[in-house]
Amino acid sequence: MTTSGSYDFAGYQVLVVGGTRGEGHTIASSFASCGASVTVTGTMMLRSLYDSDLSAFDYESVNLARQDSIDHLAASIDHIDVLVLAATCNLPYGLPAGEHDFIAEAARSGLLGPTFLTTRLRLKLGQSPALGGGCVVNTGAVRTWLELSHPPETAHAELVAATARAADNWAGLGVRVNSVARSPRPVLPRQFAPRPAAAAGSRVAGGTLVRDPRSATDSAVADAVLFLASSSASRITGHTLTIS
Repeated sequence: MTTSGSYDFAGYQVLVVGGTRGEGHTIASSFASCGASVTVTGTMMLRSLYDSDLSAFDYESVNLARQDSIDHLAASIDHIDVLVLAATCNLPYGLPAGEHDFIAEAARSGLLGPTFLTTRLRLKLGQSPALGGGCVVNTGAVRTWLELSHPPETAHAELVAATARAADNWAGLGVRVNSVARSPRPVLPRQFAPRPAAAAGSRVAGGTLVRDPRSATDSAVADAVLFLASSSASRITGHTLTIS
């Protein structure tokens, strides 16, 4: 359960990139329950192809690995107050090594991926009348794009550094930039790795109903995102909140 009811986002235009499932869907639903007009993006052409209920949102298709697709999305947006980046990097299986390396370098340089979309929308975010200006919130999904060119163990540190750099660069435009990410998981040998948790609602020995801990973490991330986008955080920029 989130604390979204304690916020009022009536009149806000919110774009949740990757808001069709999982953590992104929880974030989008939380904004919508607070009165915001929410648009979510996915990679499929039609919203009807998703199992999630997207009826509360507008929908746009975008491929963050294609510059023309990002440009098309940015051009379709007239007004935006909050941009949430929750789309993980899922490149096609069997992608040639040369093309993979090109996408990795382009994403690292800000010419593809979440950074490129944010750059395309920065001036529109700067026009937001919201207290504190337009707001960008990265989630841990952005870390998966950084892992194209950084080892997993350093990608989190790069997310923290990139958040601070963007905040400094765009402060003059009236745009705040923050991040919310789960704690990086240590890489353990398979024999020492924890066993997967039981799925939500499944029953284990003794008939005990087990709740999927991922849903609780999704809610915690959503709460943090809503706080950073709210007027209560109007002076906060360049920070990364880590959710354990």
